[in-house]
Amino acid sequence: MPTFARTGSGKWHVVGPDGCRYGKRFADDTAPDETVTATDIVAYEPPETPDDGRSGSVSVSLSMGGSSFPRGRTDDQRLVLPAPIEDGDAGLCGSCRSVLDRHQRRRSRIIAGLKLVTTRRDVDWDRVDHDPRRSCDWCRSHESTIYRGLGARVCPACRRLFETPLGEPADDRAPETDRLPETPDQPITPIVFGTTLPEYDPTDLVGSNRPLIKYREKHKYADLVFELERTGHGFAAAGIEAFGDIRADYAERVADDGTHQTDVAIDVGRTPRTVTLEGIRPDDRVDVIERCWEVASDPAYWVPLGWPQQGYIHRRGTDPEIPGDDPVVAEFPRLDTREPSSSVDTDALRSMTEPGRYDRGRSYYERGAVTDLEHVDDVVQATVQGSRPYDVRVTLSDGRYVEGRCSCPDDAVPCKHIVATVLASGDIETAGGDQSLEDVLASASARELRALLQTLADEDVAVRKRIYDELAC
Repeated sequence: MPTFARTGSGKWHVVGPDGCRYGKRFADDTAPDETVTATDIVAYEPPETPDDGRSGSVSVSLSMGGSSFPRGRTDDQRLVLPAPIEDGDAGLCGSCRSVLDRHQRRRSRIIAGLKLVTTRRDVDWDRVDHDPRRSCDWCRSHESTIYRGLGARVCPACRRLFETPLGEPADDRAPETDRLPETPDQPITPIVFGTTLPEYDPTDLVGSNRPLIKYREKHKYADLVFELERTGHGFAAAGIEAFGDIRADYAERVADDGTHQTDVAIDVGRTPRTVTLEGIRPDDRVDVIERCWEVASDPAYWVPLGWPQQGYIHRRGTDPEIPGDDPVVAEFPRLDTREPSSSVDTDALRSMTEPGRYDRGRSYYERGAVTDLEHVDDVVQATVQGSRPYDVRVTLSDGRYVEGRCSCPDDAVPCKHIVATVLASGDIETAGGDQSLEDVLASASARELRALLQTLADEDVAVRKRIYDELAC
């Protein structure tokens, strides 16, 4: 229930923590001349028909309720400001409007993403009133009324939007089972890449569906990346606020230090699966990681979002348990190595790669971005986590790069993801041994081959489809 205020004939501002500096002052110590409170400032406009991508001509206020709307898209919500603002000459402050627009974009991404991974629609929401206002886990707007459901604390607008067809996936993308994870009730030890910590050895950990902490040194300063994608969660509003408090404390600590000459900033990903703390001095990394450890590891600071459709869980059919039972070094062999194996011809790889791409690929390898690594005969297959996960396949000959392809948009070959994969190729043992694939198949009985094909078809629908395409009469 946002309140808008203004003085004189000036622009309107959102009152409270979501407002600009004028709106915050109205909430603290400045009395406005005029105020107006809205019970609902979000409307949803569904397409005219389920198959029509255009917006409908009728706005449906979420406060009206109802559920018999056509399927919507993720961008069909709009702001409905109170009449004194809409009809007046002054309008809403640009800064406050930008904040409200960001809330809408976050709602769209979170709700659309959730509907791709959960079959739940009729949620039993519990209402809780707060004073002072509390931040919504999905859009991060501040409201005095919060609803608990789906493992999150959300504002009234997010609750109502989830109950509309906003972001409802097409039938071929709708989830068949509920893949929204249960939030653990005990802290989960993170996996740390790029640096060492006292009395910490990630190679002892079992289960790779854990928080990741990535240390990235950049010349004089460094970034710390905290990532929850492998847990199927994002950081709740309380977690983001806790990171913000740590950032503020660290910024205050280095403010009077003449050697620290960059901003200490925090960056939250498009979905809150990733939070990056920027502008850290390398010498302070252990202290800052230890301060952030509780936020990253404590599920009380998490909110379930599901595993992204393009992520490794969905694509590889990986068991989504948290933290899982696979050895961490099996998923991240880089943790057990410190340099590319001597079996990898790094000189040849460097000679055929543009220098900047080689250096970035080396950085990806060193920070453990290469996962799902498989080395069979002369073929290496992996997933490399860049701005999103990319599939890489390369061919080697005696450790020397021959050719490769990557699903990233970079036209250059080898790209940085291919470089990272080649460097990581020596971190695991090569399957195949002395026998060729042809010899193994020739020695297998027809019954063994049929059993193997049946197992592969049961595990991977793409294999099942290919069997039908290739062998069906």
